[in-house]
Amino acid sequence: MEEVIPLEPGQLVRSKAGRDKGKHYLVLRILDDRHVLLVNGKNRTLDTPKKKNIIHLQRYRRWINNFQEKIVSGELNNERIAASIKSFVQEKEVAQREV
Repeated sequence: MEEVIPLEPGQLVRSKAGRDKGKHYLVLRILDDRHVLLVNGKNRTLDTPKKKNIIHLQRYRRWINNFQEKIVSGELNNERIAASIKSFVQEKEVAQREV
């Protein structure tokens, strides 16, 4: 049985279903026990996040620490979110090749 990784803001996830299947996002906010808001810094920005059911997400053990605080302070914007996702995905792919 697969281990369930708890969701938290700033965490990297990948869509497993829907029109956006295979795309990576960061969790912006947890809405309730079934839904989250996601951003990718490109078409899903901080102003227009995507609402997604958590059962359609693959979770990763990569995230930005103090995500909410960095957004509020302006340290994290859409460009940096997109760059962070790209970096996380590259790290993940390198780690998978090494296994």
